[in-house]
Amino acid sequence: MNLLYQLTNFLIGTCLASHACVIAERAGKEDFIFTRSKCTNCKQQLSLLDEIPLVSYLMLKGRCHYCKIHIPCEYFLVEFLGGFAFCKIDFSSISGINTALVLFSLLLAAISDYQSKEFDVAFIVPASIIATIHLLVNFKKISSVDLIHFFPIFALFVYEIFKNRLGCGDLLVYLILALYFSPQFANLAFLVASVILIIFFKIGELSSKDSVAFLPFIYIGVVTQLLCK
Repeated sequence: MNLLYQLTNFLIGTCLASHACVIAERAGKEDFIFTRSKCTNCKQQLSLLDEIPLVSYLMLKGRCHYCKIHIPCEYFLVEFLGGFAFCKIDFSSISGINTALVLFSLLLAAISDYQSKEFDVAFIVPASIIATIHLLVNFKKISSVDLIHFFPIFALFVYEIFKNRLGCGDLLVYLILALYFSPQFANLAFLVASVILIIFFKIGELSSKDSVAFLPFIYIGVVTQLLCK
């Protein structure tokens, strides 16, 4: 039953990730709630069979069903990552729903950051509110170990931002992760993100001259941490 439960959550996660892509693309431009998805090239409205996460991409061989234009593989990867992000969440509990909202909020920001190297702060407002409430409710549970893990990294972030080597958005995401999960969780998520980023540089996928969207790597680090819990 546990495997079935996680598989169901995985499918839910792929659907949420698919919708997150739609929101990130349409936010501030057009309605993303009451209108059907359509091909960005031929503008043809997609059928329900064209919108099944992961499956549709594979069945259509990565091309639009109508105009045959290539669909970026990033959509498939986002849906796949979203499946793993939500597969261990207990949607029947308040804490599980809060975690899902935090993850969805951060996923929106990560997709936007990947697409335009920046993201609308409005995307992480829900996660910020939930993280702040979580801090207030659990303030007395904060230990000296948490503070030791938090302040050195926080100070490093402030220094890097002051030197214009890091964006403020990354600090906001760090604070959300540290306040909602724990400083240890946030530190490990950023460590994983940094290691993956270094690997991309080493294999030549990224250049030192490129402007790098770091948030997608952070999200991968978050998902890795959730799967290891």
